Amino acid sequence: QNTALIGITFSPSEDSKTWMSENNSTTEILCDSDHSVAVAYGAAENADQEKPGRLSVLIGPDGKVIKNYQDPDVPTHAETVLADL
Repeated sequence: QNTALIGITFSPSEDSKTWMSENNSTTEILCDSDHSVAVAYGAAENADQEKPGRLSVLIGPDGKVIKNYQDPDVPTHAETVLADL
């Protein structure tokens, strides 16, 4: 089974690349410059929102959303998602 962790942010791609380098991150981070992804998944109420809310989405191999995690607890989030797999 293939799995992937992808982050999405409003920050410009260059800012994300810098952050990834400074933090030795291997997670792919995509830029949602028009905020459409955040609006579609409920992390933002509209495209004019300055910052998205914290949200994780577990998507199954068939492309369907299995579960949304609104404002996940960072220290326990990975364990929670793994339990839901």
